[in-house]
Amino acid sequence: MTISHTMDVSAIPEVRALVDFIAQRMEMTPDEAAASQADFERSLREQTLSVERAVHAIDFARQDVDAPGIVVGGVRYRRRGQSVGHYTTLAGPIEVVRTIYRERGGHGGETIAALDRRLGLVGDHWTPVAAEVATTYVASVPTAEAAVLLRVAGTMTPSPSHLDRVTKHTGALWEAQRVELEDAVRSAERLDLPSPERVKVIALSLDGVMVPMKDAPRTPGLGKKDQGPKGHKEASCGTVVLYDEAGERLRTIRFGRMPEAYKRTLHQQLVAELQPLVEYYPAASVIAVADGAKENWRIISEVAAELGVEITERLDFFHAAEHLGDALRAAGMDADAVAEWCARMKNEKGVVEAIIEELGVLSAQYRRKAIRTNFDYFINNAGRIDYAEALESNQPIGSGVQEAACKTLVAERMKRSGMAWREPGGQAVLTFRSLAQSGRLHRAWEALRPTLPSGLEIDPNTARKSPARCAA
Repeated sequence: MTISHTMDVSAIPEVRALVDFIAQRMEMTPDEAAASQADFERSLREQTLSVERAVHAIDFARQDVDAPGIVVGGVRYRRRGQSVGHYTTLAGPIEVVRTIYRERGGHGGETIAALDRRLGLVGDHWTPVAAEVATTYVASVPTAEAAVLLRVAGTMTPSPSHLDRVTKHTGALWEAQRVELEDAVRSAERLDLPSPERVKVIALSLDGVMVPMKDAPRTPGLGKKDQGPKGHKEASCGTVVLYDEAGERLRTIRFGRMPEAYKRTLHQQLVAELQPLVEYYPAASVIAVADGAKENWRIISEVAAELGVEITERLDFFHAAEHLGDALRAAGMDADAVAEWCARMKNEKGVVEAIIEELGVLSAQYRRKAIRTNFDYFINNAGRIDYAEALESNQPIGSGVQEAACKTLVAERMKRSGMAWREPGGQAVLTFRSLAQSGRLHRAWEALRPTLPSGLEIDPNTARKSPARCAA
């Protein structure tokens, strides 16, 4: 396994072809070269990639293991011959003749290629670097568009189904060891965090967004029409943001999860993300901004309890303004009056008592459901309305960062016309998309790569494994 090979690089046909191609180009006059620049650029790219593929094929072949037997994970395999393997590299597909082994102990055992184990490949024989690029594209656009973009870029030429499989496979690998990998990513970026004296606020938020699901039942309705969207379930998003003294965002981390009861995984991610931050920034205020959904505030209160820190709860101003406007308009107030009350809520300290008193009077006077419902809304969230005090401290009063996450992280990718998802594929997309939007994707792959299945040993025992003989 330690044998290395040397060869004359100039003897590689693709290398000679590239050298000749460049030499012919240099013999052209400047006017001739200018007239054929576009064709030359495309051809040079193709020639260069052909050299890359040829070198990869030679390099892969020399890493093959040709021995009577190997041991992988304590299981013995016996050499069965050779076959052609098809691999996807960053330069495109290559074919390599490699040695095949079958599990010892009779017919029908598992068959593996030693070369695949040595290289630590992903899914359907993707190199880790090629898989990283592929999943990055799929996290950004649908697989059909990703295949076109890769082809136009002049590198890989996988089919949409090929891209779909490698993304799902890699997503499953990530989910199987998600906690450890996320810890590794956080540890790797510790040196890139803003200094403790710069960060004044640590803000968290979470919310849900409906996504089309293939296995989601229709919601039964009253009469002829169903209630709510058909075939949808609620995915969840979370954000953790660091702000400086002036209220400028220094860092934003985003999380996206497919529909899950009680948002358990998102809950775990928020705790794990905040724990090192509250320790590293002990002087920073910790706040939570969200809409009035009880589920969001339940999770936030439990996160605070698990961390053992005080989290200032703040109702998103823009949701509060919508509820206030709905109530006032139901009472017949015009746009100017509504705007005046919203401005008071934003800029006047202690105004929540006046809002509740006003809505109480209007509710008793008009007895309309819209007024009563929003009256209860402000009573339930009175302790989360402190916008004037927050603005004085340059703290956020709205969940705009969270709303943007729901839109750009989930909706823009997963709610295109005709789309419907199942959990594994959707979660793989959300995982890599959230890592990319958090600036963590490359570090995530650096953490994932060492965990890919790899490694083998030469089997010193060449005897065939067979059932034990019966006693005489």
